[in-house]
Amino acid sequence: MNERRILEVIQNHGPISRAEVRELSGISAPTVSKTVASLLKARLLEECDVPATAPGRPSKILRLASESVQVLGVVVGAIRSWVLSAGLDGQLHEETMHEFPTPGTYAGLLDAIVERAEALRARKDRKTLGIGISIPGLLNRREQRTLISPNLHQTDGHTLGIDLTQRTGLETMLFQESYALCLAEWTYGNAKGLSNFAMIDVSEGLGLGVFSGGQHIGGHSGLGGELGHITVHPQGKLCGCGNRGCLETEATDRALAAAISRSVGETLSIEEIVRRVRDGVLQPTAEFNEMLEYLSIGLAAVVNLFNPSHLFVHGRFLDANDGLFSHLVELTKRRALAPTMAECQIIRARGSKRQGAIAGIIHHLTSARGPALLG
Repeated sequence: MNERRILEVIQNHGPISRAEVRELSGISAPTVSKTVASLLKARLLEECDVPATAPGRPSKILRLASESVQVLGVVVGAIRSWVLSAGLDGQLHEETMHEFPTPGTYAGLLDAIVERAEALRARKDRKTLGIGISIPGLLNRREQRTLISPNLHQTDGHTLGIDLTQRTGLETMLFQESYALCLAEWTYGNAKGLSNFAMIDVSEGLGLGVFSGGQHIGGHSGLGGELGHITVHPQGKLCGCGNRGCLETEATDRALAAAISRSVGETLSIEEIVRRVRDGVLQPTAEFNEMLEYLSIGLAAVVNLFNPSHLFVHGRFLDANDGLFSHLVELTKRRALAPTMAECQIIRARGSKRQGAIAGIIHHLTSARGPALLG
């Protein structure tokens, strides 16, 4: 517990001196000294020199390990995937980021990840501590198994984390992408210090992550939060899950891109749509309005069901027009119950799925030193 407490203090306030660790943690000097020694030996902390900026300034400070160790992050998407590295401070090593088209078979996906992970692991100056994977779909948390992924069926029934451990020998953890986004926002974004918040991801699919009292609400096997597969249009489009008219078929970046592509007669990515709208070349008002109406239904449902203090929205389409987000908030206010809506702030998410994969494995490694609530 002392190790976990000191890791949290340095994560939130570091780099800091041992004296500051004692002051902020409330742990006695001898215990801090012993605990820090253990964390340095485990290579979770580093001690580094700092130039003296004032009389009495300590010559050594403690920080989360970033020079001598790394963790790897894997983001699996329906169209594109990434393998990247970062220090325990969470700073992504942009120069090491490998992006590639998502292979159509599970064997191809596993091989592609292993190849890139081994290339990053070959860096002689850093020890690799583990791998975090952000992946869509229904994930059985206890088995670390994807049961079904409506937009990534090649992973159905597979245990990507376990298979990566067998291939690389590294400790690997699989995280449902909405949960990973929650960890990214809590660690690096606007959810710092919060214990009751929700995250809606509307990129390729529509996922929901909810934290209440600092604990993730995942259900018996971690399958909770599948808001995207609530039927909102019984005779609507066929969804990857096999049903028709799921919220996911109406209110995601992917669904919007498909609708606008049909309207203009050419296949456009959400990135191209955002660029054209901002340049004034494209004005898909009807498609935007329809998506916002459906998405506000989902947001209002989260507000009414979970009463979060903050609701974060992660979606690329909101970059197209500065007024889209404010309009979404207004539509949600009309649909949600007034008392619960009055207690909730709707905010755009700052974190990314790449940060989520990294935050997930760091959270796992530090949680091994002792349990902790998020907020």
